[in-house]
Amino acid sequence: MVAEKIDQCMKPHGEEGIQTIKNMNENHKEISEFAFECIDVGENDKIIDIGCGGGVNIEKFLKLTRNNVDGLDYSEVSVGESIKRNQSAVDNGRCEVIQANVIDMPIDDGSYDLVTAFETIYFWPDIGKTFKEVSRIIKANGQFVIAQETDGTHPDDEKWLATVEGMRVYTAPELEKYLLNAGFKHVNAFKKENEYILVVIAKK
Repeated sequence: MVAEKIDQCMKPHGEEGIQTIKNMNENHKEISEFAFECIDVGENDKIIDIGCGGGVNIEKFLKLTRNNVDGLDYSEVSVGESIKRNQSAVDNGRCEVIQANVIDMPIDDGSYDLVTAFETIYFWPDIGKTFKEVSRIIKANGQFVIAQETDGTHPDDEKWLATVEGMRVYTAPELEKYLLNAGFKHVNAFKKENEYILVVIAKK
């Protein structure tokens, strides 16, 4: 049962996937709120949220920038829910939600000022290669923001790792190493006080 639940979190599908997305929108609220406290968003920043789930963070970013805010997810259900939540911006040409895998994104080099990944990198394949792909689509001096529920020391980490094949959790130093190797120049980590929530911001 736990494995099935995590499978839905990795790639929501079917009717259960829609409910999973609704649950994630609610359960990830604290992580999202802390991340938005850490992120410096420019009013003209072009943004993409990778692993956009139900599109909640796209909706938030649309209020902070005059530019486009896009989303990417490899779940068809997530793409559909993100579009529905941000239908007005989609209709007005301010938002596009792409169905694709992060390891091979159909996006031009240097397209975005800000790329975000909320509660998703645990499931990314070949994190070193994937971070290079993220770096590729970011403009010079742009930012990549990672927000996750665990800083790699959460008591439940081992349980999830034992349950889900291919899942991986990362500490801030591990992420910094991968990000610098991927071509980012500076990496800063922020941990919520008395919590395990971790936000890492890499500048290209």
